Amino acid sequence: MKEIYSDINIVGGGLIGSVLALSLSKLDLKVTIVEKNPTYNPKKNHTDKRTVAISEGTKHFLDKLELWKDIKLFTEPIREIKVIDRKEINSLNFDNNRRHSNLGYIVRNKIILDILYKNLKKQKNIKIINNSEIKSISNLKENIKIQTQDFRIISNLNIAADGKKSFVRNLLKTPVFKKSYNKKALVLTFNHSIDHNKRAFEIFLKDGPLAILPMKKEKDNFLSSIVWTNKNNYLDALFKKNEKEIIPIINEKVSSFIGNINKIHSKQLFELTAHINTKFFEKRTIYVGDSAHSIHPIAGQGWNLGMSDVSKLFELIKKYKRLGIEVGNALFCEEYHNNVYYEAFALYQ
Repeated sequence: MKEIYSDINIVGGGLIGSVLALSLSKLDLKVTIVEKNPTYNPKKNHTDKRTVAISEGTKHFLDKLELWKDIKLFTEPIREIKVIDRKEINSLNFDNNRRHSNLGYIVRNKIILDILYKNLKKQKNIKIINNSEIKSISNLKENIKIQTQDFRIISNLNIAADGKKSFVRNLLKTPVFKKSYNKKALVLTFNHSIDHNKRAFEIFLKDGPLAILPMKKEKDNFLSSIVWTNKNNYLDALFKKNEKEIIPIINEKVSSFIGNINKIHSKQLFELTAHINTKFFEKRTIYVGDSAHSIHPIAGQGWNLGMSDVSKLFELIKKYKRLGIEVGNALFCEEYHNNVYYEAFALYQ
């Protein structure tokens, strides 16, 4: 069995894990990524139709990592958000014109991941182990050992970035607070007849909120996505309908804002739950992103909260390196927890 020695091991090569690896590579750290899925291929991995809303804070961190210059070409800025309570007469408008900045940016997950993996492949101090599942995690005296079917990875710190159903969290038995909203969210991407003019909408309806998010124009077609929260049985029935049956129902909710829907490009349905770990660390292991916390999608801030974890972790590791203090010891893990936990807990509530 092959042994690999790295400064930091990351479990999960998704959006959060990939950004984290690239940030740490800039600190001259040797990084390993363990990913359960096969090798990422942009030509094959095109089924993910989800989008993320990038906040200004996240944008600045991506810019710091020299990633934003590539990502921004595919984003649609949000210049205004209109919040409506039942009827349009009950509305508030938000913008950031005084600061000469946007309220966020909408981009497809797949595009960010393509750019991240293009950059990961250029880094000599990052090793990606694909198609590999963890068998065990063992704490040694001064490091931690990750055992897969083919590799034994020895590192100073293990970082779980393996999502909401974190295998690492389950393996280490870190306790979790959970709640269910007893509702689902329907996510649609579609083109429509009227320009959204870079405006997002948050519409609070009787049975749950509906968000309209502006996307970048494609082939001269105006494009948006919606996230609609509603009762489980209603959305289950709606999801089963064909495009011709769904469009009139959605048009009734959105046509006065963005015109009529011409074509639906993707359709997904999710159960709405939230969780937060009782703590964001174990011995020589810390949790980032969805492995640590998940929140209601109404404000589109779940990924940005994970990116806040990454940004604060980056600064903490940089500080410890500068001071010559070991990264991964008990003091480090507890300081990371104290830096990020309370922001996540406030949003979880």
